Formats: sequence, structure tokens, C-alpha cells
Amino acid sequence: MNSFSSLFLQRSSVLRAGFRPLASVLPTLVAVLLTTGCDRFKKPAPVEFKTEAAVRTNMVQSISANGGIAPIRQVQVGSQISGTITEMKVDFNSIVKEGDVLAHIDPATYERALARAKADLANATAGLAMAEFNSKRAKELFAAKLISETENQQADVALLQAQAGVKTREAAVESAQVDLDRTTIFAPISGVVVTRSVDAGQTVAASFSTPTLFLIAQDLTQMQIELAVSEADIGNVQEQQRVEFTVDAFPNRKFEGRVRQVRFAPTTNQNVVSYTTVVAVNNKDLRLRPGMTATATLITLEKTNVVRIAASATRVSPPAGVTVLPATNTVSTNDIVRPSRPAGMEGLPPAPWTAEGRRPTDDERKKYEDSLTAEQKVQYQALRERMRAMMAAGVGGMGGGMGGPGGGNGAGSPRPKPAEGPTLKTVYVLKPADPATPDAPPVLQAITVKVGMTDASGAEVLEGLEAGQMVVTGLKSTATTAAAPAGNPFGGPFGGAPRR
Repeated sequence: MNSFSSLFLQRSSVLRAGFRPLASVLPTLVAVLLTTGCDRFKKPAPVEFKTEAAVRTNMVQSISANGGIAPIRQVQVGSQISGTITEMKVDFNSIVKEGDVLAHIDPATYERALARAKADLANATAGLAMAEFNSKRAKELFAAKLISETENQQADVALLQAQAGVKTREAAVESAQVDLDRTTIFAPISGVVVTRSVDAGQTVAASFSTPTLFLIAQDLTQMQIELAVSEADIGNVQEQQRVEFTVDAFPNRKFEGRVRQVRFAPTTNQNVVSYTTVVAVNNKDLRLRPGMTATATLITLEKTNVVRIAASATRVSPPAGVTVLPATNTVSTNDIVRPSRPAGMEGLPPAPWTAEGRRPTDDERKKYEDSLTAEQKVQYQALRERMRAMMAAGVGGMGGGMGGPGGGNGAGSPRPKPAEGPTLKTVYVLKPADPATPDAPPVLQAITVKVGMTDASGAEVLEGLEAGQMVVTGLKSTATTAAAPAGNPFGGPFGGAPRR
């Protein structure tokens, strides 16, 4: 045997030895590949819905706002004169009555000024006596024709000047007395000293402005909160509405108050407009203190013993492939508030789903379009094309009030304002499964309901539904397994992409 034949036999033996381990695991590998491929052709998982029962309960509609707690009346006590504080009569939290002495300012300067004013008054009084004597003497001499009329009149004028001088000095004395009296600081109202800004020995300068010495709150048992309510919510706030609030000092306690005043003056902060709403609060236990921040909830509407469903139940849109039976019940529509129509719908008949505020199905849209005239169809098609263009550009909403493809509001047009009153909505209930075919797809029954007030998570049902009925609130799970992609079904059995 030549060297070439020997080399060929040697390599063949090596290859046979290498394939023996692969042959031993080949059946297992084939089984795994077949199992993975078959899993891709499994039937889609059935659609399951989340349901929740309509319950009879109480509902509250509210607005949230923040504000600071302050006394209803508080007075800053200042000084109209300058001087050194010689004595303090009160301290923080001191209870005072109107007229009580709060502090004394050194009166020495003002006592001297009063003494000078009194001396000037005495001098002016003496001058007045001399002027009266001269005037009387001039009249006697003029009667005897011993002086001229001019000299007689000059004596009368001098008397008038002396009288005016006395009045001026009397006013100066009174002014000096007032300044001296102001060296004693009195309480202008009865209440509690909240702030004390000076100490004994401190000099008070009242040259350009009145310095604040004390802050007195009239009655801490009656407080108020000045809430900043946004312009979007202020329309629902009225006087005497109930308010619940908490403060950081007592996080587990809920305080109550009443709206006392809704002010018209706007406040703008960083382009946000708000209005001050004053809430009266009873603070008999003195737990609330001035300056605390209150997180308040204004109760704008309360109803008791109403039928309530989850708000998500009014927004359910059945997925494709689920059988939906049309609503057969009727509700009164006399008080229904129709939402405003979006731009572009002028001249078109109202869509039946507009009052319910929901998205239409394809069948409903087609039926609506078939009912239009030729001109209306052209307008409706143009509107739908505009909606598609807006959606492709990422503009517009996804509401269903218009009946267009995306239910937007029209290019450049604002969203319609939500209706302020009862509206019509469609909710769905699950039809009981047929015992003979328990694996059959679910069937939904549409129900038209009249919805009243809403809160954070629920809606009031005025008509169309009874307490205890189970309504669909959303999807629990959907089919996520799709048919196997075209190509090699055994590609990528271990999570990778198919081999090419």
C-alpha cells in the first residue's frame, strides 16, 4: 500500500470516531427541535377580561390645592418714634388684652421736647396779654383823636398775630405730648403675641418706615387657609363647600373647614394663574399653628347611595374577533348634555357614538358613511384623510367623538370641552358561557348607561345598570402566540435567530 492510501485510511478512521458522540445525541436533538417547532403552531390563548361589580356607595368629587394656615386677623404692632427700648412687658405666646402695655421706649428726649413746647407756649401767652393791652389802649387813644387810624389798625393786627402764636404753641405742646405718650406701646387688639422682634436695650429707628415690634394674632381658635386654586378648577369652587385637609405635623389626622371666600384677584406664578380661596377653620384645640402648610381637598360635589362603576369600564374598547351584541336597553335622554362637536364636522349629521364619547367600530363607521349624501361623503372622507395625516405626524388626540380614523379634533382645533352634565356611555358585560361549548370565545353584551358625576376612579350610573352587575373593565390577557414565521420552523430553537 502506498503512502497516499495509508494517509486516506487514517483520516477516515478519525472522522468515524468523531461522529460517534454526535450520533448518540442526535435523537434527543431532533425531539427538542420538533417540540419547539410544534409550540409555534399552538392555538392562540383565549381573550380574558377583567370584570368588576357595580356597587351602591357614596361618591365625592373634589379638587386638590395647597395653602398656608394663618389667623383670621393679625396686627403688626410698630413704633412711630425712635428711641431705646427700656422695658419689655410681654414675650412670645403672651396673651394680651386691648390696651395692655407691651413695651416702653426711653421718654427722656420727648419729656424735654414737651418742656420746651410748654415754655414757648408760656412766652406766647405773655405776648398775647401785651398785644391785648396795646389794642385796648390804641382804641382809647384813637377815640380821643390822639393817634391815627393806621396806628389803631396796627395794634389790632398785632393782637391777631399774638393770638395765632398762642395757638401754634398750644399745638406744639399737644404734639410733644403725643410723642411722649407714644413711648409706651399698647396692644391694639386682644390676642396672642405671635412674634416679638425687639429686646430691651435695642434702639428703634423710625426715620423712614415704621419698625415692627410685635405681631399679635387676634384669636388662634379661629384660623383660615389661603388656598391657591388653579384657574381650571376655580369654576367648581363655591362658598360653604366642605374642605378636608392635613398638615405635616399631624399626618394621620384629617381636619375640616368651610370655604368662606373665593377672591376674584388672580395670582400668576410662572405663567400659572390661580385664585385665592379662603377656608375658615375651627382650631379650638390649638393644634394648628400659623404658617403651617395645608394639603387640602375641596369637596365640590357629594352624593350618597348611588350606583358606581369603575371609570375604566366606560373606556373599554372590545378587541377584534370578540363578538359584541348591540345594546337593547333604553335610557332617558332629556337631560343629556351633548359634547361640543369638533372642527370639520359642521354640516354632517351627529354620529350615534358621539353622545357616548367612545370610538366607533368599523361596522358603525361604515353604516354611518353609507347614510351620508354624496357631498357629505366627500367632506367626511376629507376629514378622515386629514385625521390620518395628523396621526402620521404625531398630532391630534385619540378620542372617539368624531368618528374619524383616530377620533381626533381636527388640525389646529382644540379638544372639545367635556360635557358638564349627564352623558351617555357604553359598557359591556360578559354573556354566560354555554355549558355545551365551554371553550367557545367570550361574547360581550353592550349596555347603554347614563353617567352622572365622576371621581378619581369611578363613575356614577344614573340609568341603565343595577348594583351587583359585573361589567368589563379591561383585558386580563390576550393571545400572544402567533403562527410560526415562514421559513425553517426549526431555526433558533434555543432562543437565537434561524440559521441561514
